[in-house]
Amino acid sequence: MFSNPEFVRNIRTQLTTGKMITAVMIAAALSLVIAFSLTHISAPAAGPGGWGFMLLRGLFWMQALILAVGGGIACVNAIYKEKDQNTFDFQRVTRLSPLELTLGKLFGAPIFLYFLCLCFVPLVIFSAVRGQQSFTFVLAAYAVLFIGSLTVHAFALLISLLTVRGSHTAAIIFILVAVWFFSNIFTLTSSYLFVGPLSPFYAAEVSTQRDWSSPASQGFAYLSPQATVYSNDAAKRDVFFGHPVLHFPVLFIIDALFIAWFLLALARNIKRDPTQYELYSPLQTFVLTIFINGILLAFVNWHIRLFDVQASLLTINMLVLSSLGLAQLRNRDRTRRILRSRKENIPSWLDFTWPAPFLFVAAITAGLLISVSAAIAHHAETEWSPAFAIFRCLFVAAWLVRDMQFLQWMMLQRGKRPLVMGVLYLSAFYACVWIVLSSFGTFRDVDHLPFTAFFLPTPVYYLDHAAWTMRPAIWGGAFVAQFLMIAFFIYAQRKAILELAHPPTAEAIPAAAINATSPL
Repeated sequence: MFSNPEFVRNIRTQLTTGKMITAVMIAAALSLVIAFSLTHISAPAAGPGGWGFMLLRGLFWMQALILAVGGGIACVNAIYKEKDQNTFDFQRVTRLSPLELTLGKLFGAPIFLYFLCLCFVPLVIFSAVRGQQSFTFVLAAYAVLFIGSLTVHAFALLISLLTVRGSHTAAIIFILVAVWFFSNIFTLTSSYLFVGPLSPFYAAEVSTQRDWSSPASQGFAYLSPQATVYSNDAAKRDVFFGHPVLHFPVLFIIDALFIAWFLLALARNIKRDPTQYELYSPLQTFVLTIFINGILLAFVNWHIRLFDVQASLLTINMLVLSSLGLAQLRNRDRTRRILRSRKENIPSWLDFTWPAPFLFVAAITAGLLISVSAAIAHHAETEWSPAFAIFRCLFVAAWLVRDMQFLQWMMLQRGKRPLVMGVLYLSAFYACVWIVLSSFGTFRDVDHLPFTAFFLPTPVYYLDHAAWTMRPAIWGGAFVAQFLMIAFFIYAQRKAILELAHPPTAEAIPAAAINATSPL
């Protein structure tokens, strides 16, 4: 790494003598003030209730805030500022390989934040000694802090690569929201997933545990197959395919795998022209979808109502497939380049229908994985219907393909930021539909609820056997309507692609007009 020119450049830029001395002085002053104030506290220093123990926890929380949030913002700025200053093109044409350039920025952009955390290590050692904490857990906490922060940095660097001018603030807000979400995923999904937080803030929990099997050391409460609620006095553990496991290795492995996926996307695109970005190939996107669903199914709680579990997992897949589907859309330049690679610029049926085939197969595969897993976990006292589960999967696939096909058609239109405009139109459409349908009480009236499925993915949340028996024709009509809309957008996309493949030639200028304008 120290022979990486990009990493060395960041060290020379950020770790100047003045900045380092200032950081050390501030950290030393803060440490002395904290140590002085704590010596005047009557509470004991040792033990879980002592101030040494609590100080250790607070220090790791503060270091996670510095390294994850501060480092994430630094990584967002890493590529965006280079683009804004028109210096990124010079980096793309260097001899550095894509992976070398990526790693140089990944570890170089937040290098000052690493140094700032290093300045607090003496205070961490002091608090660990005063709190009589084993250094094994301190080292484990630093491992969690590093791997969790590195996940945030890799994701932030990928967002920085995709950020265009004018959206820098939105990118920073998005990173902050993502860090908050992964820090609170245990609370948000406590009813459906047996997995603890996957963020670097979990380092504060690891630093203050006394034993690997103690309740305070884990991220989730183990739920027995016969239980329907969580026990507060149960040992907190993740549950991997029905078996309780420690949360520390789960966090480490999942974060490391996500880092690998982010690095793959960065290495594929960091030296490409922005108009040619393609996060993953279709096959890689499909494998990533299976990978995410594998993680969800490994820790899911099947001991509550299966229809609710399926709805939650399908909702997560909507977000995942929508994000990955956006990365598969083709703009005008990329479509034109693909057409030129074909013989006589003749488009294929896949060009006319893209990304419908890929997205439909990915959505159906993910839905079937969920449905099959639910069928295997199904037991006598839970309500379950394979037919409605499959119908839900098909409706989600049709709904996703409909919206993505509209966005693909928008991407082929002339104008600035067609994708942004397409997303804006979709958001306005859903907002207006929801307001109108809510005003008429359609969601409260069970008899009228099927009509909402023409516009919204209602079957994912409301369709069961009772709702189906009331209006089966309306539910089926809404499902068919999605494919009619898909066909309409494919037809519109076909016309746009044919115009790109065979642009109209300019009409010949009349000879009289030429003679009239000729100086001779």
